[in-house]
Amino acid sequence: MICIQYLLLPLVYFVTIFLMIKLGYGGLAEIVKYEKRKVVINPISKIIFEIGLFVFLTRGFYTIFSLNNVELLFAFPLLLLSAIFLVLRNKIKCLAYYVGAYLLITAWVEINSFYSYGSTIYTWSCEIARIFGYSTIVTYSSLFHGILFSLYSPTLYITLLGFVFISTTNTSEVIRAFSELRIPLAITLIFSVFVKVIPQALRNMETSYKMTILRGLGYGKPFPIRLFYQLYGLMTVILPVFVYIVKGSRNLAIALETRGYMSKKNRTSLVKIGFHLIDYLLLFISIILFYISFS
Repeated sequence: MICIQYLLLPLVYFVTIFLMIKLGYGGLAEIVKYEKRKVVINPISKIIFEIGLFVFLTRGFYTIFSLNNVELLFAFPLLLLSAIFLVLRNKIKCLAYYVGAYLLITAWVEINSFYSYGSTIYTWSCEIARIFGYSTIVTYSSLFHGILFSLYSPTLYITLLGFVFISTTNTSEVIRAFSELRIPLAITLIFSVFVKVIPQALRNMETSYKMTILRGLGYGKPFPIRLFYQLYGLMTVILPVFVYIVKGSRNLAIALETRGYMSKKNRTSLVKIGFHLIDYLLLFISIILFYISFS
């Protein structure tokens, strides 16, 4: 009988790479594409909620874990993922590629790296364990821990909430919200450039990637080998586009300074964002998350 791990090892990595390529930079650009919403939430509320959730996932997770309630352990991340999918329901296909690839590879690495006592599922050879840094024995406890680790990964949710923030916020809303709270213009500029540059950078990365494919990257290679070529193409476009982002941000800063953006400390706007019921709800949830994390 063929050992199951030697079938799962290439399968997991090939499926992860396939999902990453299917998503691509174009899929990420589609996720962060701005769409006007009927309900406008103050950007300050979104930022505070993201910080609170990130702190909770890095510190407060152990509070829930100590309760030894399996239903609660799985209900919280699944509820949070469902809420994010509901907000970004028009981009659910690309979002599913991202979440699927992240959960698959994160859970797999943690399952095989976390050593625990208990019933053994399978055993790695010493060579495989040494090459990949795996534990030689994988147990049911390792499986449970790996799945929970991936579902509670702070990196996953900070990126997902970042997607939500960028796709539901434009630069005008950021400037108005920050100006109402008298936040320094330098900080306002940082967040405004962030909201504007990220979607544009992803579109440029997708264009650069498609150009490398059109030039014959991986042409004529077998499908499994071609996947690695395409993954290599995704990584090679990062550096030139990053240089383009830096230059573009510098030009944007010069343009804003030329137009007198920093000439007056008090800026006014005809439209007020303010704080509404949903903003107070997010702030209340954030306070609870901070309390649980530091209690």
